[in-house]
Amino acid sequence: MRKTLGVSFALICAAALLSSAQETANRRITVEAEELPSAYGAPPDLSHGRISTLTKSYVLSPYSFELEAGYEGAIFRHGAAAHLFRQEIEMGLPARFTLGVQNELEHFAGVTRDRSFTLEARYALADWNKLPLNPAISAEYRVGLTDATSDSTQLALLISHDFPHLVEWAMNIFAEREVNGRESISAGFAQSVEMPVLLPEEKLEVGLEMQYRSGGEAAGSAGATKGFAIGPTLAWRPSTKARFDLSPLFGASDHTPALQIFAIVSFSFGGPGAGDTGKPASAH
Repeated sequence: MRKTLGVSFALICAAALLSSAQETANRRITVEAEELPSAYGAPPDLSHGRISTLTKSYVLSPYSFELEAGYEGAIFRHGAAAHLFRQEIEMGLPARFTLGVQNELEHFAGVTRDRSFTLEARYALADWNKLPLNPAISAEYRVGLTDATSDSTQLALLISHDFPHLVEWAMNIFAEREVNGRESISAGFAQSVEMPVLLPEEKLEVGLEMQYRSGGEAAGSAGATKGFAIGPTLAWRPSTKARFDLSPLFGASDHTPALQIFAIVSFSFGGPGAGDTGKPASAH
């Protein structure tokens, strides 16, 4: 009888140890699944190439891809509303480079047509936190596909930083020049700041976004986007690979649309090996 009880006790202990080992393994797998890609040491949210609907930040990790589908609606104080639809894909390369292509459609006055095709190259000057504000340079060439859209080039300085308490900030300062037609020059900036409201996975972030342009075109020539606009922004990450951004901006002058709505759905895949991933900032 004692022998039987001893065997039973040993079996119970072995089962408990096995269950504990399996639980530990499952926990490890869960933690690894929550790890997000990091580009050259940057926080995961700033390693996706975009912090919000208007601002890009830093670069992608090598051999990672970012697919985006975006919408921009402009409601003017006078005249019909204009709608833009964008599709973009970006690829991260070694040595802190990122390449991207973008196609843009416009819908205005009941007509939908191709508006432009854009090529972009982006380069970060150093690994994350090696230089103040982590500067990156962006160069774009846009091919106009309508009579109202001219070919143009754009040069931008992208700066971004993560502050204590999980606050993330980015600013894009840009200048754009038409290469045919009027050969006009416009400039401006976009700025975003966000912080998470759902922890620890940081699935939901809220913040403030603003934009100023000295001049620009709107779909269908409905009006110019010149002036200053500001409004709230929201970012929701349903999974580590998918993200949704939404920003309604309100115009602060007669030259700016009364309301601009920006929405972007993005999906990332590929990327670095196991040594180049990181946990959400709230897990540290």
